[in-house]
Amino acid sequence: MLVSLGAFSPLALAQVSSGSEEVVREARPSQSVENVFREEHALFSDRLTIEPGINYSYSDRSQLALRGFLALDAIFLGELNVDTVESHITTFDINTRYGLTDRLEVGLNVPFVYRSTTYQSIGLDFSTQRDSEATVDEADIGDVSLSLSYRLLPETQQRPDVVLNFGVTAPTGTDPYGISLKSDDDQGGNLNYPTELPTGNGVWSVSTGVSALKTLDPAIVFANLGYKYNIEESFDDISGLEDDQPGDVKLGDSIRAGFGTAFALNERLSLSLSYSHEYIMQSETTQPGEPTNKVVGSDANVGVFSIGGTYALNDSTSVVTSLGIGLTDDASDISLTFRMPFQL
Repeated sequence: MLVSLGAFSPLALAQVSSGSEEVVREARPSQSVENVFREEHALFSDRLTIEPGINYSYSDRSQLALRGFLALDAIFLGELNVDTVESHITTFDINTRYGLTDRLEVGLNVPFVYRSTTYQSIGLDFSTQRDSEATVDEADIGDVSLSLSYRLLPETQQRPDVVLNFGVTAPTGTDPYGISLKSDDDQGGNLNYPTELPTGNGVWSVSTGVSALKTLDPAIVFANLGYKYNIEESFDDISGLEDDQPGDVKLGDSIRAGFGTAFALNERLSLSLSYSHEYIMQSETTQPGEPTNKVVGSDANVGVFSIGGTYALNDSTSVVTSLGIGLTDDASDISLTFRMPFQL
């Protein structure tokens, strides 16, 4: 694969003269460039890469509910209710990757999810100055995924490196269906909240996509486009009511796209800026003897701007950090990632 001279270490190309012939030998990219390929594209290294990581995300949502009417277009007569949900999600995962050939790479991701969500609602003891509050915690394995990357076109001076990506996600985490609700009505409040939290989607899903990366001295630019299809699944209970209500769930498929640039500042350090956007389509549920029901509010637009950096501790171990800032209402307010890939 050819890249610009700025993407290599200072002794990137070595020339060896043999008689009247001159042989040009290409050296391996610097560690900082390899880190960018690994995190934003695919490295296709013949060494096993094990990448433990931790991700923390925080979001809060407030919803104002009005039940009444406006008098003289200014005075509200009726009930006023404000609900707030604060969510903390910490994910510990092990991502393992291995390049079977210089064109084919396989990966396995095993996550463990810890969630803590606080629910608040104004109206305790029918007062507009007192809050009801409840916190729910959950810790369990998440959805395990298997990925496959195939290099369609190697990079040249005219075209980027193009890779096709395929993935399968198994519903190994706790699904979100049939979770019962709890109320604090007996304490004078009006808060309803779940008794447990999910750590997975509960359905099998397959994904495909394409990514491209081009080295433009001194920068590296990359972009990706993908589609995720969720397979319809049947459950014994899809309602939070006391009685079981079996049905089928078809989670909304999603389309994602992203682009960004990275700078290999030296042989060990690189910085990156990127933006990713995902549109999640509306979900549907079907119960026996009833028509398909679209879940109102289940579609979402998730836009995230990320600032990242990698630093190579040595030839086999690196430190990767990333700060994501949500730019849409459906995205997490903030997301912080810390990873440490090392090669065997």
